[in-house]
Amino acid sequence: MGLAASQARFLAITSRKANCEFRSMEIAQDKLSVTRELAEVSQNYQNALNQTTLVWDFDGSGQNMFNLSYDVLMTPTTLNNFTPYLITNRAGAVVLNGQMAKAAKKISTDGDPSTPSEAGFAAFMKELGKAGVVPESVAQDIRFVTDYHYAYNTVNDEGKTVKVPIEETNLTPEQIAAQNAYLDTDFVNGYNKKAGCGAEPLNKNGACADNVLGLAYKLEHLDLGIITDYLKDCDAIYVNGAKANDSLKGKLTLDQILTNEVVVVQTYPDGDHNYHGIAGLGLNEDDTSGLYLTLVDALKEQLVTDAVTAEAFMAADIATRDQYRDYKELSGKKESESNVINSLKTTSDEYNQIIYYENEKDNFNSGAGVNLTHMLGYLLTQFENCLNGYETYFAGPTYSGSSFVTEDHGYSFVMQDENAVTSDVILKADFYMQLYNNICASGWASSDKIDVDEEYLEQMLKNGNYFITALSQDGYYYQGRYNEGDCIVEVKDHDAIAQAEAEFTTMKAKLTYKEDRLDVEMKNIDAEISALTTEYDSVKGLISKNVEKIFQMFQ
Repeated sequence: MGLAASQARFLAITSRKANCEFRSMEIAQDKLSVTRELAEVSQNYQNALNQTTLVWDFDGSGQNMFNLSYDVLMTPTTLNNFTPYLITNRAGAVVLNGQMAKAAKKISTDGDPSTPSEAGFAAFMKELGKAGVVPESVAQDIRFVTDYHYAYNTVNDEGKTVKVPIEETNLTPEQIAAQNAYLDTDFVNGYNKKAGCGAEPLNKNGACADNVLGLAYKLEHLDLGIITDYLKDCDAIYVNGAKANDSLKGKLTLDQILTNEVVVVQTYPDGDHNYHGIAGLGLNEDDTSGLYLTLVDALKEQLVTDAVTAEAFMAADIATRDQYRDYKELSGKKESESNVINSLKTTSDEYNQIIYYENEKDNFNSGAGVNLTHMLGYLLTQFENCLNGYETYFAGPTYSGSSFVTEDHGYSFVMQDENAVTSDVILKADFYMQLYNNICASGWASSDKIDVDEEYLEQMLKNGNYFITALSQDGYYYQGRYNEGDCIVEVKDHDAIAQAEAEFTTMKAKLTYKEDRLDVEMKNIDAEISALTTEYDSVKGLISKNVEKIFQMFQ
């Protein structure tokens, strides 16, 4: 190769080598950038794992949580037990959305505190209806039960004193005197200007909890009639293993069946095998009366508190009927009626079924027996199973293989509370009375974002710009941080975590692919640089030799 050609080749190799080395530096920078991006994505994911959100967990079970929102706090529902949880600012004023603020202007136009009054509450409710916060018909119903209604007495044509309602409401003292009026006791839910301001809170809970002894105590006071009237054809009734005398038979009650071991036996002498069950029990689908139905109705009245429990109780009833219509047939050579009765009594303690005994020898003295206590235990256990997905207790065909809720005195039955307030209108009226009185006492402020942006509400609560003012047991409302009560819970934001995880997985895959591609390119560049270096050294050596020869020629 000539000197000129070698020199041109040398320059080309030098240029290519420089380009490769520059690209190698670029790849190293790109890899460093990928590492930084991957670290940033990882940090964002770690931050998301610590991200929390506020949820509404009114019953404290952790099973019925809802996204925290203005409507959950400020709309009368079972979720807040028809009690307003007020969002208040640092000055203590109640923060209202645009619609409620229109109604609050009837209290005070500038948001300052005001004096509560019957007329003010009526105007407030009327405006809530106009603003669409509540249907106008509901607003009218609330005014109807909260306005003071009056009546006066007069003598009718028959000479009897009768009460005549007065159409006007909230009479002045002068009107009351002029019409000789008195407060109509049919309307006892007049406007309460102390609601939420020191008045004793209404008992709004529709249910209370107690164990089987508490359930039995409530059932003891129910007028069920004499249970043994349904069992008039039974030959024997056993209570805790002992045969009941006539006096005890006449006083047998549902609570005694729940808390004792009550077995009934009915015999069929003279080969009468047409009916294998217990007369008067009423377990068949087409039965409209009977002891079982009476017991079921009494329990249903106490235990069915809502649609969920109603459905569960119906399923438990069906399961119990199916179980106890599947008779356990026994046979043997018991000849005397007493032997038959004793056999039926003993086996009825063992099975969660009606036991039917048939005399094989001469078809005489057959009969049936059932443990009423086990039957109710079976029903209540299936009720619990239906409410909890068949996980807590088991009720099978044999008593020894079953676990009944009635035997666990630590298990709490949720029952109807006879002292609870149940009228929907009264509950809503109490809700808005508390809201109105608190606005009057503390004033109000308006926010256009509080009811449309849950994230805004959450951040304002977390940052301490908004507070939750809730009803205490003494009837007063107290302001506090969102996490000072029991109903608002801060939990991990699983939606944000899932979204961050998806983004992290996607970005990591992209960056990993980019990094792998850069690694391959770097290896190729390194191989090319190595080859160019070898050729560079070779051409450089060749040029040196050619130069040396030329100098030697001219010496």
